[in-house]
Amino acid sequence: MKHQMERKWQNRLGDDRFDPSDSVKPKRYVLAMFPYPSGSLHMGHVRVYTISDAMARFYRLNGANVLHPMGWDAFGLPAENAAMQRRIPADTWTQRNIGEMRKQLEMLAFSFDWKREFATCEPEYYRWTQQLFLMLYKDGLAYQREALVNWDPVDETVLADEQVDDNGCSWRSGAKVEKKVLRQWFIRTTRFAKPLLEGLNDPGLEDWKDIIKLQRHWIGDCEGYAFELPLVGEHKMKSVSVWTSDPTELQKTLFVAIHPTNLLNAAERSECVLENVTIQNPFTGAVLPVIVTEMVPFPEGCDTYLAVDNEKNRQLADKSGLKLKECTAITPSPGEEIVCKALEKGIGGYPVSSKLRDWLISRQRFWGTPIPIIHCPSCGPVPVPDQELPVRLPTDSVGVPLAQQDEWLRASCPSCQRTDCRRESDTMDTFVDSSWYFLRFLDAQNRKEMFDSALAHRLMPVDLYVGGKEHAVLHLYYARFVAHYLHSKGLLPTSEPFKRLLVQGMVMGRSYRVASNGKYISPTEVEIVDEKANKAIERATGEPVTMLWEKMSKSKHNGVDPLEVLREHGCDALRLILLADVAPTSHRNWSEATFPGILNWQKRLWLTMYDFREQRAKAVPNVTQQPPGSQEFTDHEQKLWDARNYFTAGATFNYRHSHQLSVGISKMQGLTNAIRRAPPDVVTYGRQYERALAAQIIMLAPMAPHFAEELWEQLATAPHRVDEKNGLRWDGTVFDQRWPEIDEEFPLDLTFKINGAECCILKIPAKRFNQLTHQESLDLALRQEPIVKLIGKRPLRTSDFTLYPSCEAILNVDLDRAVVEEGVDPQALKSKKEKKDKKAKKKKSLQVLHIG
Repeated sequence: MKHQMERKWQNRLGDDRFDPSDSVKPKRYVLAMFPYPSGSLHMGHVRVYTISDAMARFYRLNGANVLHPMGWDAFGLPAENAAMQRRIPADTWTQRNIGEMRKQLEMLAFSFDWKREFATCEPEYYRWTQQLFLMLYKDGLAYQREALVNWDPVDETVLADEQVDDNGCSWRSGAKVEKKVLRQWFIRTTRFAKPLLEGLNDPGLEDWKDIIKLQRHWIGDCEGYAFELPLVGEHKMKSVSVWTSDPTELQKTLFVAIHPTNLLNAAERSECVLENVTIQNPFTGAVLPVIVTEMVPFPEGCDTYLAVDNEKNRQLADKSGLKLKECTAITPSPGEEIVCKALEKGIGGYPVSSKLRDWLISRQRFWGTPIPIIHCPSCGPVPVPDQELPVRLPTDSVGVPLAQQDEWLRASCPSCQRTDCRRESDTMDTFVDSSWYFLRFLDAQNRKEMFDSALAHRLMPVDLYVGGKEHAVLHLYYARFVAHYLHSKGLLPTSEPFKRLLVQGMVMGRSYRVASNGKYISPTEVEIVDEKANKAIERATGEPVTMLWEKMSKSKHNGVDPLEVLREHGCDALRLILLADVAPTSHRNWSEATFPGILNWQKRLWLTMYDFREQRAKAVPNVTQQPPGSQEFTDHEQKLWDARNYFTAGATFNYRHSHQLSVGISKMQGLTNAIRRAPPDVVTYGRQYERALAAQIIMLAPMAPHFAEELWEQLATAPHRVDEKNGLRWDGTVFDQRWPEIDEEFPLDLTFKINGAECCILKIPAKRFNQLTHQESLDLALRQEPIVKLIGKRPLRTSDFTLYPSCEAILNVDLDRAVVEEGVDPQALKSKKEKKDKKAKKKKSLQVLHIG
């Protein structure tokens, strides 16, 4: 029956597409991180897109013009390797996978705007990735130089430092990374290090929480400056990067120390002087010797050290056998002057942390965006003219590196027209493709430019960005960099691309490992001895088995095919199961033991509608309620009025503000229970019963669209339905309705908390509540005697107070912080506070005040 229902409604779910010409409705840009097209969806995919789809549908029901696009992060090693194994072009493999995954996404009723679909491997997309590179190049933010790089010997490509784990292994192949000196392309992300760090203080960033900490840690404190100093002599590397917190140190440097790991041809001794290699100091003209040593205080994350003129460094030079010349007296320049000179010369001078490096984007594999540069013997590296973009990949090639494709490499110089030039054979890191994709969705069919800046000024930033925490550092850092750069050129309205971030947890599967050897075995090979005690054995051997919750993986035999669940329980049940029980930000342990709660709720809702139609069929025409004067009928109607408002306020809060969709489901289940408690006469004649049932179905619609559409049709066509104007369109579908509103006289909560514990609630009618400003609400709270007694004259900040329109307000005071502002040492009150806390646990006094 569920499948029949879903087939009935599959193309009638109110999936209104974004209308760029509509400037009346508020815009909402809801974006889920686009997937790599592996060919099959996994539960992680289904979870993230169920979350984004529920939010997109919620915003539409609230009258917003919603942009909810989908595309494919389609370049990269997995496709290239898979295609090589099958001896087919990577393009063929990728497009086949995209077709399969799109069918699967459509089966799950996600309301994506497929007219905006693109894949990053399409020339129509990477043409603009190449133009972004050239913009950076012309602004001095993309450059090529020799560098000691991380080489993956299995995948045969360079890796950025971020793609090497703590054990020195490749993030993808797992191979031990080797060091090589190669000429590579970099993007000067350090130029925006300080703005990127300061951008994390933007009050417009909502729900970033620990992601801000990760970004701060990655960027580091920008308490110094990095400079690129030229190497002179017999060495493959042409320059070294140095960092200092004091630029004037560059005028009094004796030598430069380099850690042994930074040079391939360093001597075996721990300390030595590099012969025939020196550094030219661009600020003094002095020639600086180079010492290889581990015995200096390298700044955090640095493998170079500026040795200024002091006794300790002179002793080190002497110990290393370095004969120092007497320093020529130089009139010191202010640090600002040195920084300005560095900026003019293009050798650094930007505020940056000691550990942050520029973004290495060169990759030596075939399946990626070609770097649009032609190397000319006369002119050097020359940008490909815009009119000649895109530089296309030879898609019929089966994984042969571009460096080996002589015909493709041949090119003429755009500047001097020499014909013996060669194209750049490196391709770009796939993170470049995903660093700006959210902007292409705004204007996916634009053939003239990356995106229309005027449109971007209307639609950016992304209002809600949903994705995995594994992208909390690299992808977000690169995307933020690109947005900061484009904002600096006036192309974007804000420097931060994502307003609200919802980082969803992984879907975890139950795995089983033989305790003696750690081998993973399938569930069919396991006998559960005691579920509660977490005891199991291997059927064949009787050996103890360890039961774990781990990320789903074929190798661990703990994956679940979403399509199997879809075939058994239907699309809406799968969506509800993924959203229920735990918050989107938490890991979801996939267990069939959790299914009955959702399946039973669906059953109860269906029975509720069946009972409603049965009772309404028995209703006597022209009778609107029980005989006048029935107090019992009135009381039940009042309870339903109260329940509808209460649970609607709760569900709305959890959709709109907290994004705790699992709690929203709990609120809706509470409303279901209230509805089912109504006696038959209220079901038959009650207006409030009908309003509560309508609200229930509308709030369910974003999560279970087919089921809600069927319930709505049953409600709208029920006999003897109460003909009352409540803003409902009985001639439309559930997605033609507006989100339920709170009645004006219903009291909403202004909750006062001390150290997070509720201690006083002000009940304020919704009409007045929603007219209050932030400051008026705070003033109202501080006029109430119980609150005054609780906090006394302690100073409060506006950040202590949060107002959620149509839902609730929270005034939360941290007593320790307030005490500090009064100049009292909180440690002196610690024992006293602990005693009070113990008493508070024994007896909690929660005062409720009704405000007219």
